[in-house]
Order: sequence, then structure tokens, then C-alpha cells
Amino acid sequence: MKEFFLKNKVLLFLSFFLSISSFAQINIVGEWNTKDVIGYTDVAGYSLIKSKSEQNNYGRRLMFKLDGTFLCDEPIECPNGCSVFTSGTYAIVDQDHVHIIVEDVHFSGLMCGMKKINKKDIIRDLGVFYVYKEGEDVIRLIPSNGVLQEDKDKILYNQLTYNFYKEWKKYDYSWQNTNGSNQQEIIKDCVDSKKQIDLSNCKVVFSAKKDLEEFLILKDEKEFHYVVYDSYRKKVSLAYPRNKG
Repeated sequence: MKEFFLKNKVLLFLSFFLSISSFAQINIVGEWNTKDVIGYTDVAGYSLIKSKSEQNNYGRRLMFKLDGTFLCDEPIECPNGCSVFTSGTYAIVDQDHVHIIVEDVHFSGLMCGMKKINKKDIIRDLGVFYVYKEGEDVIRLIPSNGVLQEDKDKILYNQLTYNFYKEWKKYDYSWQNTNGSNQQEIIKDCVDSKKQIDLSNCKVVFSAKKDLEEFLILKDEKEFHYVVYDSYRKKVSLAYPRNKG
């Protein structure tokens, strides 16, 4: 009997030690500032900034505790409003991924009764997130299927999309009419006026919609290429970097 209890104590200690090691690897334990309440706001991912004790931290907060639980809340600025609080559990999947489950939600404020909120839509398994480190004290939690390379690709494609829209004036366009009903048909109507890209060797690796416009990232064996589709005007164009002639 003593050997049984001793064996279990050893296993518990090893489990606790391994958990601490995993926590240390991705470094999420502690308090974070966040724009969105975990599980409540419908977003593509969560951006977290490490809270610092020497600063006055306002806004929504997220606390990952060492015991595998979390608490996300926001300050009650006005009793006439409605503040949301979620809590639950999380588990480290590996050094790059965390699994989050919302197990409880409650509201505070006189306006909460005005909102038609179904708690079942909030209390749920959120799934696995890729923990992406953007800076020394900044991380992003991005929905993931657990495949690290696909997570890294998603980060890259989102960054390429952001860079394109930030610098879209640096590109030339050759707009063509299209009646395509899917991405492949639309891309076939592109005309490479500069004879730089062989579209037959390209495949769509990412797409993003912005209002009535769809942005497509194509890839061949060497590099990425961009296609912009205007669904309102039914026009499509390749985007040519001007520094390429």
C-alpha cells in the first residue's frame, strides 16, 4: 500500500514538473491585457500584451493560472452598462499550442438584461490555438488544427496581406472583366500584361475578403504573386510590383 501511494506521488510530481516546463516554454502563465473577452467576442484570434505591475493597466484582462485555469474580465466602468467575465481551463498541447475551454460566463450591469445572449454559445470548447510570439511581451492566440507548419504559413500569409494593403499604391494593375464563379475561373481571366508570371504554374495558397474585394495569394516554385478581385465590378487583376519594370 505504501509503495502504491509513493508511486502515485512520484507520478504527480513528474506531471506537475512537466506542466511547469511546458508553461515555461511558451510563457503564457500570468496576467495579460487583451482587447477581447476570451470566448465572448467572435474574432479570428486574440492579441495579448503582458501586464506590468509598475503600469496602470486598464481594459480587459486575461489571467492564465499555474493550475490550468484562466479568468478573463473587464472593468465595470458604468453600472448602467454590461461587463462580461469568462473563465475556464486550458491545457498545454506542446510548446507551440494551447487548448482552451470556456466553462463559465457571467455578466454585470443593468444593460445586460437587454442583450439576447445564449450562454451555451459562450460556454464551449474553443479548440486549439497556436501561440505566436510577436514581441518580447506580446503574443497572439490563433485558431489552429495543431499542425505547426500550417500555423506558420497562416502567419506569413496574413503578414503578406497586411503588407499589400499597406503598400497597394506600389503596385500596377491590369483590370480585366470576369464572369468566373470560383477562384480558378476568376484567375484564368487575369492577363499578364508584363509577361512576368506563368499562371499555369501557380496555386492559390491564401485568400482574404475585404468588403467587396477578395485578395488572393498565388505561389509558384519561386515566389508569391497577388491577385485582386472586385466582386462588385466583376473585374480581376494581377498586382505587379513597380520596381520590377
